[in-house]
Amino acid sequence: MTKREHPLKGEFDTATARWERTTHEDGTPAALEIGYADNGLVALRMAEDPEGDVLIYTPSEWEAFVEGVRDGEFDLETWEDEPIVEIIEDDEDEPADK
Repeated sequence: MTKREHPLKGEFDTATARWERTTHEDGTPAALEIGYADNGLVALRMAEDPEGDVLIYTPSEWEAFVEGVRDGEFDLETWEDEPIVEIIEDDEDEPADK
């Protein structure tokens, strides 16, 4: 299936789009691909599953998304400073009423 239809945004042809794969800071390939269609639509998909789900953006939506990324709106806090939590599971072999 090369053509994806969005009811409000139009048609995105995955076969004719120009796809770019994102990279990690060290230059290794990341999980996402960004596709640019001739009609101006932009798509986002998982690189390992090109026939899977595709998110389709208008040029203004994509621009707002990229600006948000640059501004840190989607940054996640790191877990480095979080305390280590130990999970203790109940032993099912022991009786509950000791």
